Amino acid sequence: MNEPATFDFDEIFASVSVLGHVFSDRIAALDGQTVRMRGYLVPAGHGAGGVLVLTRQPVASCSTCGSGHDFPHDAVHVFPDAGDASFTPGRAMEVEGVLEHGSLPLPNSEATSLVRLRHARLKEA
Repeated sequence: MNEPATFDFDEIFASVSVLGHVFSDRIAALDGQTVRMRGYLVPAGHGAGGVLVLTRQPVASCSTCGSGHDFPHDAVHVFPDAGDASFTPGRAMEVEGVLEHGSLPLPNSEATSLVRLRHARLKEA
């Protein structure tokens, strides 16, 4: 079995400007494949139904905020496998899942995900 590719926040976008975000060639090449990322997790917010957010640095959690509250532009939405959503806030985590990119409305939310890891497995880094 092949090891998942390591994917970093710096590899998500080729450019970010007032005109919008341009995805990198690397994310396009890895779309649909299992990757491993390292960062910090927080719940996506009220109404997001178990969705987590992976960021490069710790961010504050807000249980009553909307799903898109003040997350960095390179935040990755994480859809954990059933029963694999436990994590310690403020601790570095390693997340392994199937990488997807492109605009996707989050369930029960007004927020949209640009980058996500599905079928994710979590472990402390």
